[in-house]
Amino acid sequence: MKATWRPAAGALLLVGALCGCAAPQAPLPGKALIGVASIDAAIRDERALNNRADCVAVASTPWFAVDPGEAAIIVTAPHATRPFREGVYRFADGGGTGALARALNQIAGATAIYTVYASPSDPNYYDDNEFKQTLERLLVQQRPAFVLDIHASHPNRPYDVDLGTMGGASLLGQTRLLADLVEALRAEGIANLSLDYFSAREQQTLTKFATARGVPAIQLEINATWLNPSRSDLAAHRFSQLLQALVRFVEKRSPGSLKTSTGAAALSADEAACAVRLAPARNAPPAPTGARSPQ
Repeated sequence: MKATWRPAAGALLLVGALCGCAAPQAPLPGKALIGVASIDAAIRDERALNNRADCVAVASTPWFAVDPGEAAIIVTAPHATRPFREGVYRFADGGGTGALARALNQIAGATAIYTVYASPSDPNYYDDNEFKQTLERLLVQQRPAFVLDIHASHPNRPYDVDLGTMGGASLLGQTRLLADLVEALRAEGIANLSLDYFSAREQQTLTKFATARGVPAIQLEINATWLNPSRSDLAAHRFSQLLQALVRFVEKRSPGSLKTSTGAAALSADEAACAVRLAPARNAPPAPTGARSPQ
């Protein structure tokens, strides 16, 4: 059999240098955006929200919070604590969803709405609640470019992130929005993506709610393994990757919104505001941080 000679990669580079030919180059990576302090803050927030997840607050205490931002984006985390749906308190997605929403406010300037105590109504299932009323007011006041609705998905799901778009309808024709989000996630190593496994088409979802009011929206069902920064160093690293992907996405869609520091006080356990501690949810599988999704 006749032998075939193939030049080594080094030889090709040498020939290119000698002839002045420019070898094709991959784009250089950008500078990291997420600092250690931001993840430390997210870990504190995750722990505080997990501690509050089964706490029904006293009557004078709000069960959700709004952190206003300058970017033309709203992020929601309606299941950071246990929601009340169909007569029972379901289990929470985990404090990591609320911690992610807060971090996007603190770093990228997004307005964040997230539950902080057990919810008397499920904002992603019913329209008639204060959470949705507040979101509607913000949609009118801010006219954001889009809404990101953050959820945790069961760790046994095969994907890293499922992108719910109501079969594309929630994009309102802005398909570049989805393409930019996919690009940002993959650039940070979050490559196992799914489209519309949970489409946000069923029930009265926040994605459907925003879309009906003329604002594009995407529901993010994020595998819970990316949303537990307090669990281990590796988990904190994965959360940092996820946060950086979403920060870059927000910055691309709303340039100039990045901040240089977190600048917000960490959430506290706030035991004094807890009127009742709920019994563990029957349908919740055990997890060290309580961060398991109902889906």
